[in-house]
Parts: sequence; C-alpha cells; structure tokens
Amino acid sequence: MEHVQQLLNQYGLVLNDFAPNNEMLALMPSTLRSSISFANVTINREEVVLIDTAAELNEDHLIQLIQLLKNVPLPIIFLADSFSIDTQILLTKNQFGFISQMGFYLPSLKPVKITKPTMQLISLSKNQQIIILALIYWKLLHDDDSNTFHIKVRQLADYLNITAMTISRALRTFVDAGWLSTSGYTRNHSFAIPAGYDLNSWMNDILRLLPSPVQKTLYIPVNELDNITNRKLANLTALSKFTLIAPTTLVSWAIPSNQLTDDLKKVDIPEFNARLAPKNNVAIEIWKYDSQVFNRLIPKNYQLAVDPVSLFLSLRNSHTKEVTEQLNKLLENLVNQH
Repeated sequence: MEHVQQLLNQYGLVLNDFAPNNEMLALMPSTLRSSISFANVTINREEVVLIDTAAELNEDHLIQLIQLLKNVPLPIIFLADSFSIDTQILLTKNQFGFISQMGFYLPSLKPVKITKPTMQLISLSKNQQIIILALIYWKLLHDDDSNTFHIKVRQLADYLNITAMTISRALRTFVDAGWLSTSGYTRNHSFAIPAGYDLNSWMNDILRLLPSPVQKTLYIPVNELDNITNRKLANLTALSKFTLIAPTTLVSWAIPSNQLTDDLKKVDIPEFNARLAPKNNVAIEIWKYDSQVFNRLIPKNYQLAVDPVSLFLSLRNSHTKEVTEQLNKLLENLVNQH
C-alpha cells in the first residue's frame, strides 16, 4: 500500500481505503495471477478497483487482462511504473484509468485541491542547516522528479560526515515544522517534499526560512592567507566566477568558524583601511559551517568557491538590483542541471 500512496501523492490523489480483492484475482487465468493484484480502494472519496501490475506482466498478458475486464461494470484503474503509448491508448478506449511514474488518466476522478502547508520558522543548528541544504542538492542533482527523497539516512550521513542519529533527529524537526513529510520517524521510513509543493516551490519556501551562513567578516593583510588552508572564495568574488557580476578589487574568502584563531583576530584591520589598499588586504567571512561539506554532492566546477545555495543565502539581502538578478540566475542554472 505504501508504494501506491507514494505514487498517488505525485498527482495530488488521496488514498483513503485499501482492501485486497482476492475474489477477483481468483477469477483470472493462472498465467496472470502471479503478476497482478486487485484491491478495492477509495481514491479522492471515490470507490474503484485498483489493479497493480508487476514488471513481469508482459504486453500481451496486459492486453489479455484488459479484454477480460472491459465489460466489468466497475470503475477500474491500472497501476504500473510505466505503460507504453499503445497500452495507454487501449486503456483509455476502454475507459480504464491508469497511473504510472510518467503520468495518469482518470476518467471520473479529479485531483483533490491541496493547499500548501505553512512552513514554520525554526532556529537551526549548524548541522540542521547543512542537512536541509544537502537535501536540496540531492533533489536537484542526483534524484528523480518525484517528491520522495531516494536516499537513506546512513547514506546521507556518509556524504556529510554527520551521525545518522543527528540526521534522524533533524528530519523529525523538519517534519514537525512542515518542511518535510514522512511515513514515520525511524531511519527506515521514507521522507518527501510535502504534498502541495513541487521541487521549485518547496526549495523557494525553504530558502526564505534559512539564515545567512556568514557570522562576521574580518579584514586581514593578504600575506596572512598563507596561514589559512581551509578557505573558499566568497561574496561577490565567488559570484563573479559563475555569473556576469564583475569581481571586486578586494577579494573575499570564507572560512568555517572553527578556523577562526586568535592570530587572525589580532591582524584584523578596519574595513575602511582594507578597502583603501584592496590589493594588499582580503576580506575573510567567518561562516557558521564549512561549505566543503557539500563537495560530494555538487559538481566540481562549483567547488572553487562556497556552494551556490549558501552563496545565495549570504548575498540575498544585497540591495543592488544587478546582484539580485545574478543570484537568481545562479540558482536557475543549478535547477537547470536537474
């Protein structure tokens, strides 16, 4: 039943009841029984017979099944991962509905109008912000077009070097806040984009709730860079690498907060002085987390700088129209890789 509901969720269809119909199955030829199952279900408050067809059911047997059922006076819907164009035409000619990963046809049912749930603003820890950004990257760059995330907690833990327990707790927080939906709270349950959202609308609403990763900015002599090994290009310096924004004379770098040392604090100079001699100084942004944590999730061409979504968060409050436009372009280019 769970995989049926997940498939229906993609189209805003609500499954209320599910009862196996072994009586109808018993009437089928033995050559078909092992590849199909019947169930009496209620979808969007309408009672129908659902026929779940396995991948082993070949085209000839499916046509045979359609011929056997075309005079049955009950609303029937076929379910499968995919149907050929010829099969879809045959089903529609006989007024049978079908639902698959590629689309659906329901002669009498109409999707229930789903109102997008309200996402709550929550105070995010460093790891929680990393986890939600990783889910965005996974869905954009590695997953399919469904709302379900096809990644296990332990797999995500391996990518991020964060414990599975910490990730499970974060997912539960996201579910409680309306950021995700799930079939349960344990590691073995799937989680998904909530009903009412597609990928783009979900991502945009999530980004509105996420804070900038930048905690503060220092200005130091350029020769002090040699003492900082864990750094990435940041701010407009980074944006200029991916868009039409011109780089600033004063180069900006980002380092995670755990790299901020007393020695760096001692060489910090006023911003005004740094901008008077931009070739002799650099800006160092102190970040809440290390952007390198996403290196296994994003393309290599993005890895010379901080990750693009975090860069968007760090610059989105800029009042320059050109910067805002190019930030949107940065995200559009990332989405287009999906």
